[in-house]
Amino acid sequence: MRPPDRRRRLRVGQVVLIVLAVLSAAVGLWILATRTDDSAGLPVSAEVDGLAIGLYEAGWVPMDAHSMDSQGGYQMPAQMMPGAPAGNEMRLGIAVTLLNTADGVREFNLGEEVVLVGGVVDGVVRLHSDTFGLLQRLGPGSAVNGVLYFDTTVPATSDPALVLRWSRSGETFDLAIPLGSVRPAPHPHIS
Repeated sequence: MRPPDRRRRLRVGQVVLIVLAVLSAAVGLWILATRTDDSAGLPVSAEVDGLAIGLYEAGWVPMDAHSMDSQGGYQMPAQMMPGAPAGNEMRLGIAVTLLNTADGVREFNLGEEVVLVGGVVDGVVRLHSDTFGLLQRLGPGSAVNGVLYFDTTVPATSDPALVLRWSRSGETFDLAIPLGSVRPAPHPHIS
């Protein structure tokens, strides 16, 4: 009796992995394509040029380090907190997924492609930072999760909704930010 052909087992394993990858990409695309935020009437995902983006949750990032003691009695001056939001601004974190739906590599530059609009601020708010680091490309079928951070004034309920604006390949999409109804405490600062 001849031992099983190792190459044949390897090919079967490769086919199974490819089928699983295609199915997971298809399910991911379906989820991205069907999600909307009913409160704003805007989608929370978009796709263009083989790259899809989906917003999953957002929230105000607490900056507890502004206070030196547990009672909040002493607030650190701004020069002791480099990079922290200034004045009445708070840091907004938006969790996103990027998915390459194309057959080839897709490059992106989130610092140039996304801005925050709406709320109290007239104009756009540029990206402060993110958790994607130096990542600027995705291989076919690849996906990556990360968080985008913006420093802005917390809007009142009467202000326009905050929207993530994604511009890529000559197209622009306004995406609803899935932000809970809970408002953060006012940002204390020394005048």
